[in-house]
Amino acid sequence: MNLQDFIYELHRYAEQTHVLKDKFEKLSETEKALIMDAAPPGLKTPEEYFEPVYQWLENVNHLMDR
Repeated sequence: MNLQDFIYELHRYAEQTHVLKDKFEKLSETEKALIMDAAPPGLKTPEEYFEPVYQWLENVNHLMDR
């Protein structure tokens, strides 16, 4: 049950990273810089989070299909 709960939340997290990436991409370069200047040091852009989160979800889904 805990594993299913985790996978469910990972799926929701992946969906949210996709939405955030799309919204970030629509910002002007000035707006992107403003947003990233306000971010904590070392925080990646939404574009950089998107790919590894989706890869993680795909890997987990492949494991569960076995």
